Order: sequence, then structure tokens, then C-alpha cells
Amino acid sequence: MSHRGIDRRRPRRRHRTTAARPPRVGVVTNGLAITGGVERCVLEDTRELVAAGLDVEVWHRPAVSGPADAGRAAYDDLGVRLHHASDYRFGLRSAVGDALRFVRQGLAVRRARLDVLWLNRPEFLPWGRLVSTVAGVPLVVHLHHAPNYARLGLLAGGRTEYLAVSHAMARAWAAAGVPPQRITVVPNGVDTDAFPASTPHQVRAARVTLGIDDATPTVLYYGRLTPSKGVLALLEAWGRVLATASDRLPVTTVTTGATAPRREPLLVLAGALRPGDAPAVQRAIDALPDGSVLVLPERDDVVPLLHAADLVVVPSIEPEGFGRVVVEAMSAGRPVVAAASGGTGEILADEWARFTVDPEDTAALAKKVLDVLDEAVHDPSLGARCREWVREHYGPEPHLAGLLRALRAHGRR
Repeated sequence: MSHRGIDRRRPRRRHRTTAARPPRVGVVTNGLAITGGVERCVLEDTRELVAAGLDVEVWHRPAVSGPADAGRAAYDDLGVRLHHASDYRFGLRSAVGDALRFVRQGLAVRRARLDVLWLNRPEFLPWGRLVSTVAGVPLVVHLHHAPNYARLGLLAGGRTEYLAVSHAMARAWAAAGVPPQRITVVPNGVDTDAFPASTPHQVRAARVTLGIDDATPTVLYYGRLTPSKGVLALLEAWGRVLATASDRLPVTTVTTGATAPRREPLLVLAGALRPGDAPAVQRAIDALPDGSVLVLPERDDVVPLLHAADLVVVPSIEPEGFGRVVVEAMSAGRPVVAAASGGTGEILADEWARFTVDPEDTAALAKKVLDVLDEAVHDPSLGARCREWVREHYGPEPHLAGLLRALRAHGRR
């Protein structure tokens, strides 16, 4: 009898994780370039998994714009193997062709002899289910955002486990059909060393670079400039802030400790603006007084922006899966006003619950912004308390421990 196609050197039983071989994890993401919170989380988690001694390979799609290998250098520095993945999309009209493409990808993944396939884009669950089945590898799906499906049905089954970045996302995906007992909540973490508290010199330097007066109360929003992220609601609320600020705002924190004349508050918007959203955002900015809004392009290094700000606002209309901006800002010692829904409301618990608001209530949003600017000036301990909250609850250690526990528990046994 012919034995062609059988690999006698590596029998199937040796796929099991043993002390002689570290767990082998296949990370599946979209592009490698950091275009949002998911991409940043994937890179940071991959770095931590490698540091913890796991054998990591990454499947990714080429960048949709710019260089096809944008973002690759950071992964090359980690020494992980990179693979171009097939198109993750699945459609009813193209079901046969899509399924054949997924089968071919599954056979390629099978050759990697993984212990677990970790899908970081839950919208591509059909790809993950079929590829993991063909590859004979358990699938772990990271629920970074709200469900893309009304009802998952059988798609949620199989050897599939789920990691939710918040209890809010766990509830949302359970309502869509994921068995609750298959969901483990592993909140995201942030490296507090990467988002340090500022010195007076750093605040001054950041403001000088941005052309912001030392005494100007400065409110920062960074992220995608889209209506779903609450940017239009924030701009409407900003008009209310400006209308009442002169009557109630004290002088903002002055890095030199000297008294300075009052300045009108400034809103800084930093992020990517899609062509379809640009007209509405520009109209909202044009309706405000000249010089009251500073628009900056998207940037990877947001620490100088955080150091220049007195307050950060995260006014998402669609509930955030987690709220990474919240923990980054608080790690840097900046108070945050954020939506009470989703992951942001979950982070701002206990004493921080008073910093939450319904962002669609623009009058309430404006009042909350002014209230927190007041508190930032009158309570010099606020920044340190923000940082301590993140360090205790959302630092890298608890996140990594939960992630490692889940991947090891759901991998091959």
C-alpha cells in the first residue's frame, strides 16, 4: 500500500503541547499596519506572547492602501513568521468559491502544525470556522467589537471558544448566539510605561509644538473622525462649551505655576477622516468660531497629544468594545469623559462613573466637559489617581495572564 502524503517524521500525536515544545499559536488579523485599536492590540499581544516563550505565526491581509507590507517591520523585529492570508470575506452568492478558497487556506494552516488558531477579526468567523476545521486546530475568536451578525446559529459551534474584551461584548455576542459558557472575558491592557505621566517640561514642549498657549484649556479627541465615534455630537457640544466657558472656566493648569490670563478653550481632533465623512465634519467645524478647533492628521505617537491636553473625550455613539483610548489617556494622567455604554462605561466604574455621559445628549456632554475641566484644575491628585486606576485594573500583567490562560486552555490537549 502506498504511503505517499503521510509525514512519518512528525506523527499526529506529536501535535500535542509538551514541555519539549512551546505552544504554537497562529494569530489571524487583517492588515499589519496600525490603523485602529485592534491592530495595536494584536501587535502588543503578539509581542507579549513571544516574550512569554510561545511560538507565534501571523496570518494577515495586504494593506488596502499604501505599501502592501505596511506595518511588517514591527513583526519582523519580533522574529515571527508571517503569511499572507486568503480573502477572509464570505458571501452567499459566492459561497462555493469562497468555501474552496477557505479549504485551500485551511490546508496551508494545517502544515503549520498549530496548537490554536487565534482569530482577531470576529467578522470573519466563517473563514475561521472552516479553516480551523480543515486544519484540525481549535479556534479562539477574540470579540473586539459588537456582533456583525444578527443570529450566528451553527456558525458559533464547533471547537470554537471566544474571548471578549469586556462584559458588554460578552453579553452582546451571547445575544447573537454564542453559547455564554464558551465566552471568557479578558479585558484589554495597556503598557503604562508606553503612556507615561507628563512632567511640566513635557507639557510645555508638547504645547509649543502644537502651537497651543500654556493657559488654554485643551480638550483632545483622537481616533477615527466619524459620526459613529461621536465626532459630530462632540462638535455640536463644543459650541455649547464655548458659549458658557467664559463664565465658569477657571484658568487651566499652568505648567510654570504662574498665573496666566484666561483663554478660550480649544478642541483638538486628531485622526483619520474618511472622504465620505469629511463634508459633514467640515461643516460642523465651520459652524464654530475660528480657532476653536485644531484638526491634526492621524498619528501613531499620541503621547505628546495626551501631554498637551487637560482632558480627553471618547464620545462614541456606537458602544465601544473596550475603550483603549480611555486607558491610554488615564495612564498618561489625563481624566476622560466617555460614553456610559459599552466598554468605556465598564472601564469608568466606581468613582469614575461620574465621568460618563450619553454623548447624544449634547447639552449633557458639554456640561460634563466643563465640569471635568474644573475638577482637573482644582484637584491636583486627579491625574495620579487616573494612572493608578489603570495600573491596577488595566495594566499589561492581568491582560497577558488572562490571554495566556485562555490560549493554553483552548489549544490542543
